[in-house]
Amino acid sequence: MAIWSFDLPSLTDGDVFNIPGETPRMISEMLLPGFGDDTDMESVNNLTTSAEGVLAVASTTYSLKVLVDFLTSPEVDIPVRAMDLGTITPVEIRKAFKISDGKRQFSTILAFGVDVTHEASRLAARLKVKVIRGSVLETLCQQFKEHIRRLGEETEMDDEAIFPCVLRILPNCVFNKDDPVVLGVVVVHGYIKVGYPICNLRSGCLDIGRIAWIEKDHRSVDVARLGDPVMIKIVASNPEERGLSFGSHFDISDDILVSHVSRKSINVLKSRYRALVSRRDVLVLCNLKCVFSIE
Repeated sequence: MAIWSFDLPSLTDGDVFNIPGETPRMISEMLLPGFGDDTDMESVNNLTTSAEGVLAVASTTYSLKVLVDFLTSPEVDIPVRAMDLGTITPVEIRKAFKISDGKRQFSTILAFGVDVTHEASRLAARLKVKVIRGSVLETLCQQFKEHIRRLGEETEMDDEAIFPCVLRILPNCVFNKDDPVVLGVVVVHGYIKVGYPICNLRSGCLDIGRIAWIEKDHRSVDVARLGDPVMIKIVASNPEERGLSFGSHFDISDDILVSHVSRKSINVLKSRYRALVSRRDVLVLCNLKCVFSIE
């Protein structure tokens, strides 16, 4: 069986410039003039970021706070991975490229009221980093969603498009052991959607069922992303799954759940959603192929 290690890597400033064909630079070269001069830096440090998402850039700390609060609001729900201030230079392009982990939808900079240098534009074209600029928040949001549609990521994906995901069951958070199973989890790789088939990794990859709903911050959502702690309900989807329960068929101490991928779902990802599959997704898929004995 594959060896699993899902500790999230920490992104250091040195890593930002570790790109083939680029020369590593010192952290002092990344800091733009004026970044530390604003007196409102504490409000920036308190802004919410996600384990994956876009790079948000604005001209001042106040406008950056407005931008990030808007993007991460429940109504907009665009995850922000990192933030920066000032004119977009090649530094920000490299940063967006690095933190995207190869996911085209997150290899994106949302720039609120800032300029882009000519050198940055050329590097963005080479690294396929999308820079979306604007002075109206709603327009930025609309342009980003249009960009996602062009990449082929629709809100309603094919049922066969099962991305690799890994969940860890939170301690003392199994609320219902029998069908339907209700438990608290944290997403440690990928993301989950309503309808995803889930199985228990260490109990012989026993299928539990499909995700019927996801609850985050006391509200129902369709998607939970990397790093999100959520409550999920898993409903049996066939007769073999209906008699299963935690404690009897699943050991609660075996706390790793994964999406049940198949040769068909992998082929769908390769043919229709290749631009959305990250390098880390590929590594996890390789492990899951071994686990499920997929040729």
